[in-house]
Amino acid sequence: MGKGVELTTTKYLIHAQINANGIVEKPDVVGAVFGQTEGLLSNDLDLRELQRTGRIGRIQVIIHSNGGRAKGEIVIPSSLDRIETAILAASLETINRVGPCEASIEILRVEDVRAVKRQQVINRAKEIYMSMMETVSPESMKMIEEIRESMRVHEISEFGEERLPAGPNVHTSDAIIVVEGRNDVLNLLKYGIKNTVAVEGVNIPNSVAELTKKRTVTAFVDGDRGGELILKELLQVGDVDYVTRAPRGKEVEDLEKEEILIALRDKAPTEQVINNLDFNLDTQVKIPKNKINRTDRKSSDRRTKNLNKSDKFHGNKNGRADRKDKFDRKDRKNGRNDRRGKDRNSRGRRDRNSDKIQDSRIKLLKNMLKDLEGTGNSEILDDSLNLLKETKVETLYEELKQNNTDADTVIFDGVISQRLVDIAYSKGIKTLVAFKSSRVIKRPDKLRLVTLN
Repeated sequence: MGKGVELTTTKYLIHAQINANGIVEKPDVVGAVFGQTEGLLSNDLDLRELQRTGRIGRIQVIIHSNGGRAKGEIVIPSSLDRIETAILAASLETINRVGPCEASIEILRVEDVRAVKRQQVINRAKEIYMSMMETVSPESMKMIEEIRESMRVHEISEFGEERLPAGPNVHTSDAIIVVEGRNDVLNLLKYGIKNTVAVEGVNIPNSVAELTKKRTVTAFVDGDRGGELILKELLQVGDVDYVTRAPRGKEVEDLEKEEILIALRDKAPTEQVINNLDFNLDTQVKIPKNKINRTDRKSSDRRTKNLNKSDKFHGNKNGRADRKDKFDRKDRKNGRNDRRGKDRNSRGRRDRNSDKIQDSRIKLLKNMLKDLEGTGNSEILDDSLNLLKETKVETLYEELKQNNTDADTVIFDGVISQRLVDIAYSKGIKTLVAFKSSRVIKRPDKLRLVTLN
């Protein structure tokens, strides 16, 4: 911005560059500006009238001569609006002579003086604020913090015999959020989330463990090692439906509203999280019977018993065990398809609507499910139980969203959720097979749910 420009009424500064084929002086340039724009525009935009009424300021010209040529800058302060200022600036480029010399004028830019004023206000406000902070006593700062805390704390309540920090809605809400500490509850209260309860440490209180068995539970933990340990403990003693975490290295109590909403929106079903190596949930993490730690539930005796039952159904007592030892993964798939083909031919000779056939099919599906135990895999089958596609449980939902026109049955190492029921039914799936069904409220009549429990 040019020096000496009065900022009280000026809105814009027109900056133009002049080049002349000869030596000219400042009065020559000013005379050319007024003379050659006179009558070009309407009377409302006549430069002499605008300057007389104070709507444009004093025209400043800085010009230098060198080698028989002159070059300089013209600055015109304007208090007109944007459109009128732009028209006035464009009119300057029609000037083609200054004094006796040919000349040309080019508009370089139009500067918004109010933006400069705003920056001056911001800078001065910062200085004033810093001086205020320097004069505030520690007692006053403590008072301010107490008031801020009281605004957040007035709604906090207690839960259970342990008097755990909780939001006011945790006693009545069908869905709750389990967090780590009091500050996490306060931060979520700050953004209107009132159905939270804190565990206050790695040792999960009994009241929280019991509460998780009655409500839809989301575990919301910090994005550090401590959050991981609390998550493991909670999965051992509680019944958790969904899991979400703060961004890596952050704590829930430090998150902003947008970060909290994103984390809760991106929560994942527990069965997917357990198979996610990023959480480092190894096979030693003990999950209750109503959870999905397949590895802990396995035993060699029961595994042998299940295999014998399945082989008996197919008329082959030892074939499965021999194939498990001798075949690789691809061969096992082929062997399974052959076995299903034999069973399909056998069933084709009987009445498919009889209860006996239905019971046999369900028995076969359960034995096939046991083959997936602890693998974290899922299989999409056609109506003849031939394998169409195999995928990980955590990607099953996205896979079902694809167009699998021949898909009839889905078997997976996990828990049937309402989310999977909805997508399966919308895609024409007729049977879902898993270890457990978790709070499926809307169950379509045409969709069969088969579980071991």
